[in-house]
Amino acid sequence: MTKTVTPEPVVLVPDDITAGDKKSAVEERLQSVETTTAENEGKGVEVNAFPVQDVWKSYKQTTHSTGIPKGRPKSGRKWKTEQTKRFSDLRKDKPLRTSWQKKMQQKAEKQSVKKYEKELREAREKELEIKKKRRAEKMKRRVENERKSEIVQVIKNPAKIKRMKKKQLRRIEKRDTTKMLNK
Repeated sequence: MTKTVTPEPVVLVPDDITAGDKKSAVEERLQSVETTTAENEGKGVEVNAFPVQDVWKSYKQTTHSTGIPKGRPKSGRKWKTEQTKRFSDLRKDKPLRTSWQKKMQQKAEKQSVKKYEKELREAREKELEIKKKRRAEKMKRRVENERKSEIVQVIKNPAKIKRMKKKQLRRIEKRDTTKMLNK
């Protein structure tokens, strides 16, 4: 006759099960161990630790809210939460809508602001253009007045120009003397 040995059952449970799930999985396995040991007690059958595959099967059979058996995540990211709903199922609030009259009022306000800005820009451009014209006229008058007040000495002998020094040559300017002769 063989001696029956009933060792303490070893239940292997994966690490990624939460504390509550782990407890329930272990309890289920222990109940099944007790029933098998009670049945086989008088028969002389040895009872050892259960293989990991059996425990893993019972773990996989525990279902969550989705009704799909939970397994080890393929990515290995155990901390990630299980997706219960699709992203497209999320409720999307409709944006606050403004009435047609308000839209038209806002549009009219925008147009009036743009019109005012355009008027200001045009007024500024006109002012700058007027200033530019005045400046040009002023320069023209100034040059004319300078030429009128110049003391002109006509060089009749061109040989004198060849004898002049550089500094004197720089001062020489050509002018139309026909106007002077007419006066």
